[in-house]
Amino acid sequence: MTILESIRQPRDLKALSEAELGELADEIREFLVHAVARTGGHLGPDLGVVELTIALHRVFDSPADRILWDTGHQSCVHKLLTGRQDFSKLRGKGGLPGYPSREESEHDVIGNSHAFTALGRADGLAKARRLRGERGHVVAVVGDGALTGGMAWEALDDIAAAKDRPLIVVVNDNERSYAPTIGGLAHHLAALRATDGHERFLAWGKDVLQRTPVAGPPVHEALHGAKKGLRAAFAPRGLFRDLGLKYVGPVDGHDIRAVESALRRAGRCHGPVLVDCITEKGRGYEPALAHEEDRFHTVGVMDPLTCTPLAPSGGPSWTAVAPALGDAEVDVPVRRFGIPEQFLAHAKRGEVLADIGLTPVDVAGRISASLAAGDELAKQPLDAQEHQA
Repeated sequence: MTILESIRQPRDLKALSEAELGELADEIREFLVHAVARTGGHLGPDLGVVELTIALHRVFDSPADRILWDTGHQSCVHKLLTGRQDFSKLRGKGGLPGYPSREESEHDVIGNSHAFTALGRADGLAKARRLRGERGHVVAVVGDGALTGGMAWEALDDIAAAKDRPLIVVVNDNERSYAPTIGGLAHHLAALRATDGHERFLAWGKDVLQRTPVAGPPVHEALHGAKKGLRAAFAPRGLFRDLGLKYVGPVDGHDIRAVESALRRAGRCHGPVLVDCITEKGRGYEPALAHEEDRFHTVGVMDPLTCTPLAPSGGPSWTAVAPALGDAEVDVPVRRFGIPEQFLAHAKRGEVLADIGLTPVDVAGRISASLAAGDELAKQPLDAQEHQA
């Protein structure tokens, strides 16, 4: 029996040694590659959250502690660790859906198939627990791409205003939604990732200086005194703190012990806290890592070793053909983008598609229509702009 096969409920994880945890992570990735290759489905996102999910279920006690996933397609590891290991009919009739399902398990808090929604749900659950005097944590695992939508920020605004709400926001920060995440927030998170390297450099410097006789310790003390100022210069993490959220991280999302430590720190905080976990989409599967377009976000039925398709394609997807449209002479003038296929499908003759990333369709439509209208729209009164957009 493999370690994975011995896991029937989350509490089984707590008895595993560090070596067994590493072996379990490898088994999960091998299982996912073969299972998803057999049926098709989301692969890259789940490969990236293996250690993070293990740590979550070792620190918290689901279902007493409520864990929500945004987006829902990164929950397959969560399913494996909560007693659902039959993936033979994944996304098929009579089989497991590719997203959380309340009808399927008490460990699935909401049934959500896309982004931006979990923070509002988590806020409501945490608020209800506070009003009822109930103990326990509410944890929302949110992809960095899912922080580019207005619904998510409205929820964060409300969460931050409640200083006593037992809510933990875990950012699965892999620089991607479908394609690489773009926009101001993406740049901000990139700066925080750079800080992780800065912290490692300081830790290395401390080790070297502490072992340097005579001059080493005084130099280290001087640098330590300047560390706060250096961190402020190198790490603009004040965005979350200015909102009123305590911030933990960034932490290596593939280091189970480090993630556990960060989650326990967050759990001891009295009030909302954000934990920033740096992960790699497609982790552990070289074909996914080599696929720069979307790191095998979704795959069809394929050979897991060669990645050769084993079922006829339904035709090219928007994701596959859209990059060529930027240079093609077509009726729809499409600009270069970082935009997933379902928004491209909303393009109409004469629209210009904005470089907006994972943004709600209504916002995408407004931006695109405004770009298409150009100066003529800008010259009109605001009420007329609103009507046209």
